[in-house]
Amino acid sequence: MLPRVPHLCQWWKRGAVIFNLSKKMPTLPMPLWVAVLLFFGSLLLGSLGALFGMSHGEPASIEQLAWISGGAICAQLPVVFVYMLFVQPPNIRNNIGLIVFTFAIFTPLALAISSVAHVLFSSIGWEDPNEMGHETLTLIQSAEFSTYLVVVVLAATIGAGVIEEIVFRGLLFPSMPEIDGGSSVWGAIFVTSVIFSAMHIGSVPPSALIGLVVLSIGLCLARAKSGGVFAPIVVHILFNAFNIAFVL
Repeated sequence: MLPRVPHLCQWWKRGAVIFNLSKKMPTLPMPLWVAVLLFFGSLLLGSLGALFGMSHGEPASIEQLAWISGGAICAQLPVVFVYMLFVQPPNIRNNIGLIVFTFAIFTPLALAISSVAHVLFSSIGWEDPNEMGHETLTLIQSAEFSTYLVVVVLAATIGAGVIEEIVFRGLLFPSMPEIDGGSSVWGAIFVTSVIFSAMHIGSVPPSALIGLVVLSIGLCLARAKSGGVFAPIVVHILFNAFNIAFVL
């Protein structure tokens, strides 16, 4: 195993360049009108899929959550397929270092900032001290093993990682300069991250929203440095899987 150590160091060095944003904004791989259509189409389809799922299972049960999350993911698959028509296959090997570095830095950073904010908000009565991050985690923690649990876990990891990264880092992030007439990289990252966090209002407490902004900054940096969505997709999946594994 020792001969592999230099390779790990090389991957880590490649990942560490994430903060060097001398590179231009990532190019939108499609006309702006297509990106806008796909972005809002994804939100609409996801809402319809979730609405369909709400009519199945007992309220606030793992069964209903499986229908809601599975329905939302399946309904948004056409957006994924259309997006794939405009992009090139990723160079997986060149993304390994970036993935490792982004996950290793921004996962603990996002969780630490969320934890500090949770303690602060709990002390002033804004949050329940025993409240868990995402409402999905609460249901997963209390659920017994079943097919519904497997569906929820897959939707929360692979499904959310693929869909949300295509929508926010693949479509919204590179569209910012064309929408507002010339965002800087950091400006586009900030706006994208705020919108990404705001989309989770109602499903996570305020302290977790702050952590999501931090996570999104890392995901946007990975998108900007890699030139594609593969790296942020993998990091997002790993982040969600880490949170789920923590409560199981």
